[in-house]
Amino acid sequence: MPIFIYKGYDIVTGANRKGKIDAESLRTAKQILRTREKVMASDLREEINLAKSDKKSTFSLKGKSVSLVDLAVMTRQFATLQQAHVPLDECLKALTEQVENVVLRNTLSGLKEAVSEGKSMGDAMAGYPAIFNRLYINMVKAGESSGSLGLVLERLADFIEYEVAVRGRIFSAMTYPAVMITASMGIIAYLFVSVVPKLEKVFTSLKVVLPWYSKMLIGISKTLQNQWYFVLLGSAGVFFLVRAWYRSAAGRRRVDAISLKLPIFGGVVVRTNVSKFTKTLSTLLSSGVPIITALEITKNVISNQLIAQVIEDAKKAVQEGDSLWSTIERSHRFPPLVTHMIRTGEKTGELEQMLKHVAEAYDAEVERKIDAMISLIEPLMIIVMAGIIVVVVLAMLIPMLSVMNQVR
Repeated sequence: MPIFIYKGYDIVTGANRKGKIDAESLRTAKQILRTREKVMASDLREEINLAKSDKKSTFSLKGKSVSLVDLAVMTRQFATLQQAHVPLDECLKALTEQVENVVLRNTLSGLKEAVSEGKSMGDAMAGYPAIFNRLYINMVKAGESSGSLGLVLERLADFIEYEVAVRGRIFSAMTYPAVMITASMGIIAYLFVSVVPKLEKVFTSLKVVLPWYSKMLIGISKTLQNQWYFVLLGSAGVFFLVRAWYRSAAGRRRVDAISLKLPIFGGVVVRTNVSKFTKTLSTLLSSGVPIITALEITKNVISNQLIAQVIEDAKKAVQEGDSLWSTIERSHRFPPLVTHMIRTGEKTGELEQMLKHVAEAYDAEVERKIDAMISLIEPLMIIVMAGIIVVVVLAMLIPMLSVMNQVR
């Protein structure tokens, strides 16, 4: 059912009124406002409806994503309403009126309409792949079939909030290096464009014989001044070529392999992926999702292709009757603690609980590793950037000192 946004005034009190109503048509919306809401509308229009189930509308939603923060807040509110035993259509109506994100609001409106027509919540969500991923949809389906949708939504909210927290920490870790690199590059560009040309004129007028490194810096300075557009085009070309290579299967796999072997950073990558693997699998299994489906979904949420391949191999092994832990152990991609806990969980029948314990342990390790990485990155960036600036300055200063010595 369409949603209409209105502005107007109260017929009884004359006070300004605004809000939203559900109605079949614009004419019906006007009648409802006058008779039921006692509002004379001065502005009444239909809200842009992105919630369609056909292929064209589903494609249009691909560019209309919802942030994890908005999704986490909505999921938490949804879980609270469900655990309070509020009927599903009433939950969706309340969420539609409360959510501020336009795309998510219209999506919820579409879900309410689909549920009212008899669809299950999971099937309705499957029509919005840009908003709800496979993990979300399968967990909702499992919650509906087991009659524990509120509990499943609470677990989903915990999971998404964890994702938000991890991304926030990584973003914070990368902010300082990004600022340092930008500032340093600005200083270096200023030296090349403004300071070096002036010193070159001095050297030319005094007929100073320059060392090779000073000549190289002067050459770079002239290129930046006279052929900057070639520099920009070349940089853009290199960027797009590297990005295309990274997006290829071979390039992505190569980068992922290197990232696992890097000092300090490699440890963060391994622990982050292990934490995501154990947390996702534990959440899915405890929500009633079959293990084969759970492993397939978990594989798709893992960013590192090598670790994702291990999970794919483990899924095939489990399908053939093998144990999960043996495949993971043979890969040598996971720390021994993970395989030990999974083996114990499979033997005792408490795999979900064991995975949860591993996830909690590695969450703490990820935080410690990120803190250690930040503490090392800051002085390292200062040393590297200061070193570059010092090299540029010395390359220009040494010839000046030579001139001063000759004068003396």
